[in-house]
Amino acid sequence: MRETNAKQVASAATTKYRYWLCFVVAAGVIPVQAAETPWSYCARSPAADSAPAAGEDLQNNSMRFTADMISKEGVEYRLQGKVIGERGVQRLEAQRLFYNELTDQARAEGDVRYTVGNRLLTGDSASLQLDKDTGQFSPARFWLTDKHIRGKADSVALLGQSVTELQGAQFTTCDEGDSAWLLKASSLRLDTIANEGIARHARIEFMHVPIFYFPYMSFPLQGRKTGFLVPSFGESNVAGSELSVPWYWNIAPHRDATLTPRFMTRRGVLLQGEFRYLNEHSRGQLDVAQLPNDGVFGADRSALTLRHTGEPGKGWRSRVDYRYASDRDYLNDFGNQLATSSLTHLERRGELNYQSENWRAGLLVQGYQTLDKSLPATSRPYQRLPQLQFSMSPWSGFAGLEWALKAEAVQFDRAEGVVGTRWDVQPSVAWPHRGAAGFLLPKLSLRHTQYTLQNNDPLTDAKPARSLPLFSIDSGLIFERDLSASGRAVRQTLEPRLFYLYVPKKEQADLVVDEAGVSRVFDSSLPLFGFDRLFRENRFNGADRVGDANQLSTALTTRFLDAQGRELLSASLGRIFYFQDREVTLPGAVPETDTASHWLAELKSQWTATTRVRSSLQWDSKASELARATASWRYQNRKRVLRLGYRFDREKLRQVDVAGIWPISQRWRVVGRWLRSTRDHVTLETLKGIEYESCCWSMRVVQRSYRVNAADEDLSDSIWFQLELKGLTSLGRKVESLLARDILSP
Repeated sequence: MRETNAKQVASAATTKYRYWLCFVVAAGVIPVQAAETPWSYCARSPAADSAPAAGEDLQNNSMRFTADMISKEGVEYRLQGKVIGERGVQRLEAQRLFYNELTDQARAEGDVRYTVGNRLLTGDSASLQLDKDTGQFSPARFWLTDKHIRGKADSVALLGQSVTELQGAQFTTCDEGDSAWLLKASSLRLDTIANEGIARHARIEFMHVPIFYFPYMSFPLQGRKTGFLVPSFGESNVAGSELSVPWYWNIAPHRDATLTPRFMTRRGVLLQGEFRYLNEHSRGQLDVAQLPNDGVFGADRSALTLRHTGEPGKGWRSRVDYRYASDRDYLNDFGNQLATSSLTHLERRGELNYQSENWRAGLLVQGYQTLDKSLPATSRPYQRLPQLQFSMSPWSGFAGLEWALKAEAVQFDRAEGVVGTRWDVQPSVAWPHRGAAGFLLPKLSLRHTQYTLQNNDPLTDAKPARSLPLFSIDSGLIFERDLSASGRAVRQTLEPRLFYLYVPKKEQADLVVDEAGVSRVFDSSLPLFGFDRLFRENRFNGADRVGDANQLSTALTTRFLDAQGRELLSASLGRIFYFQDREVTLPGAVPETDTASHWLAELKSQWTATTRVRSSLQWDSKASELARATASWRYQNRKRVLRLGYRFDREKLRQVDVAGIWPISQRWRVVGRWLRSTRDHVTLETLKGIEYESCCWSMRVVQRSYRVNAADEDLSDSIWFQLELKGLTSLGRKVESLLARDILSP
């Protein structure tokens, strides 16, 4: 064996072969969400072992060649027999190599093999003009082993530092010997400076059957580029057969838009537009939809949604959330979810908040679009035009006292009925005692509320006011012990807590009275009785009512923590004991006379990494029955997901929810969901489907039946089909988004 070092010959190895790699970036035309281990079903690529180990810097060291024979005639070097050149992560192999040091030309013949890290290019021969970064491989095969991509071309032409052309090109992510899918193109031009790839007569084949053909296709080599995306299709009894053809507009690096005509055989063409922006201090999205002359509804349909969040300056936060629909049935027809289709109002709000180290201020403008036109004006929600809020963090004063302040001013407006302005101020002082073993927090506050009303009962005060003191003592202890559970060290805590609250009774029914003499509230309501209500100073939401109280909340919590402080399990039990009746009520409600509240219990457990349990119970001891309950059990381990849920409300709701994704063989999985209202004896939603996954492609078929309202007589049906060609694109409807919402969500 003989060796030689030559910078000129080494240059041959540094020729920009890398430009052929841009070909594989065609896989980024439509990015898809890969599985957790997308290549887990793939065999190891035979090219994977060809990558040399990292070594010297590629620019500052010459390539080291070995060959059976090395000679020189004039200005040409000739290397023959097992020619190998190595430098750092580069490796060049051939049977013969000819290099002209005068013209800077190189020609390699016989099993040419060039490797850079995980990238491999092979061919029968290669001609290279090193100084101009041009050359020709004919024919050529290539691999990108870390992305499991391989392909071939009749010829690869290097046309300078940024441009590469391939003739008769094709690539896939399938294993060697398997061509389940292929992307073929008669010609492919890649320009790295223009960030553009152009394919002519490109077609996608699946199982040797062409499924898409593009006479001309332009795509970005990195990031995004304006152009058509792969269409999607589906079937439902609401819209009929559907075909969506999205067109993507890459406006700027931080702005883009997508226009999607959605062709529906039953309804017509729904034009959907999406505009997104991501600025240095703000981000947002605008969605619009327009359906002229709906074939079923018989009129024009439209919808609009705007979501914006921003940070205009240090400490500042802004938010805009605006929603519009032309009619309530729009959500029924195109929302396809109980959570949206059952809405009677669409909220519009704009917020601007500022927070410093010691205080916080906020501005809110809030309104609603009422979808249910049958609601009378006096039953529709008030708009806040605007609401101003201010609060100061507790600050220490004399003798360890902590002072705090909350204040609010809001203008309530509505088309009919009493409207007006409300000011609400609540200063407070506390004398806290905190330690590792527990805490004691006595607190005294004064809440003053002042109104200026219009359209109110002329016999009542147009500027009513209310002032009330609030006194509370919050206290708790923390006991700890170390124990061993399930073979690991665990620390258990026992945390009893007492919270006493006293608020004197004051008549408040005459604060807001409309022209008809009916007592009203602007925003007060009675929230669901949950564990957090045990320790609230006001049992009502909003400032129109401050509940009278002489009560003691009792609670006991135990926690199990691992050695890292992670909560494995927590269980809480609590109840309120009342020492007097609660006579302050919402309009139309009667005073509460029970001497104790319902029992409340909560359980949260994640003892293992794969299983999570959550449950809450509200027990009515007076009636000796359950008032409300939620329970969920979830198991998730790799590609196995099983979720069981139950929701119960004595007055409104009884639902069973079962969902899961489970393998039935190495490559097949079944998916399903069953949501049933046992109170109404109807099924609200079913989801049945099957998935298949191989090395380079996967297929999902799902049939979904649902009711947008529990009172609907018939179920709406739709079929979702998705074919994913791994590393290239996804065809059909995005089944994974449906599974993420109905099965994978907590």
